[in-house]
Amino acid sequence: MNRPPDRHEQNEIRASRIRELREQRQAPLRRKRAFEPVVLLGWFAAVIALAGVLIFLGFVAFAPTLMAWVEDNPGAIEHGLVRDFVDWYEPDALSDRPAGEDGNRISVTIELGSSDGEIGQQLFDEGLVRSRLAFHWAVQRAGREGTLQAGTYDLSPSMTPSAIVGALRQEAGAEVTITIREGWRLEEIVGYLGSTDLTMNLEEFAALVQTPPAELVAQYDFLADLPADRTLEGYLYPDTYRVFANASAQEIVGLLLDSFGRRVTQEMRDGIAAQGLSIDEAVALASIVEREAVLNEERPLIAGVYLNRINNPAGETVGLLQADPTLQYALATAESGGRPVDDWGSIEWWPQLQQAGRDVVLREDLVGYQTYQVQGLPPTPIASPRAGSMEAVAFPNVADGFFYFVAGCPNGSRDGSHYFGRTLDEHNANIARANEECPAE
Repeated sequence: MNRPPDRHEQNEIRASRIRELREQRQAPLRRKRAFEPVVLLGWFAAVIALAGVLIFLGFVAFAPTLMAWVEDNPGAIEHGLVRDFVDWYEPDALSDRPAGEDGNRISVTIELGSSDGEIGQQLFDEGLVRSRLAFHWAVQRAGREGTLQAGTYDLSPSMTPSAIVGALRQEAGAEVTITIREGWRLEEIVGYLGSTDLTMNLEEFAALVQTPPAELVAQYDFLADLPADRTLEGYLYPDTYRVFANASAQEIVGLLLDSFGRRVTQEMRDGIAAQGLSIDEAVALASIVEREAVLNEERPLIAGVYLNRINNPAGETVGLLQADPTLQYALATAESGGRPVDDWGSIEWWPQLQQAGRDVVLREDLVGYQTYQVQGLPPTPIASPRAGSMEAVAFPNVADGFFYFVAGCPNGSRDGSHYFGRTLDEHNANIARANEECPAE
């Protein structure tokens, strides 16, 4: 028979039941507590990601404002963090690119005491750099902070910021090739140099060659006869030169004069003296020969024609050179008066005569170039002659006694040759011959 549990057994049963119920109640709690750290970690990661996105979006939205601040404070680019930001936001902002393709020269005067920032602003206002920041970075990259020199420079938008920094620092710069053509007058040379990559100030160069200072003239013995009020017309020797882009106006003038001194040898100088001419007179005559002669072998003949006319004032042409180039020189001089230096490259310096030479009327101060009416040499040279033309004057062919020449047309072709004559009758016959060979259209 079954006996009922005693008191002790009942207590044990009750305690076991209580433990069982307690375990049942606590089981979900233990599972929840085991899962809670993973959830919290996920929530934390999500919050961080969201914050990062918000910060990035805010930074992107603020970036234009920050970039504008950097542009207004270009000196800040020296800090690596700022530079990293610019490289990220606008990678091209610091590139060494020119402001444009326009090669026209712009004269800029940098005042003494100007800061790098003020210079950058001035260049930006002139359209010479893309931005003040690009210029300032070029200054820093070159290690030239605070060392840019005051002065007047001719720059162009086609120059890179680093090239402009080099010019303002008056460093040598890259080598460039310049070619001065034979027969160019002084203004043509100035105009041509204005089209090159030289950064020297064009007006400064023009002033040096138009009114050379006494100390410059004194450096060259061949300028000893140069009148006090004369330009360097005829003495800027035509040749091809390799020069540094940032060479000064004084250096370029010196280069051309040095070349003249080398090319006009002592032998030529002795020959010029034997003709009874000074160096300056020889340059004047050689400049006319340069404008008239095409074939090298004819230079001594043409020089001889003019010397025969000068040396025989009662001869065939009564001492008149009758040289069209001197009229062209005077007409262009009168026409170009007052035009700025920047325009000299666009002027027609050798206009075709519209009437017979003897009928050309020149301005009173230029009448000395009317060589159909005034005997002897013109007041100044009219162009830069080559050594061959100077040599022709030093050693002319006067023995053949020619007083005239006219452009020939052998075999119906204008090949640069001339027909020479001793008398006016011979000259007229040569004109008729040339016209028959090449009839006027």
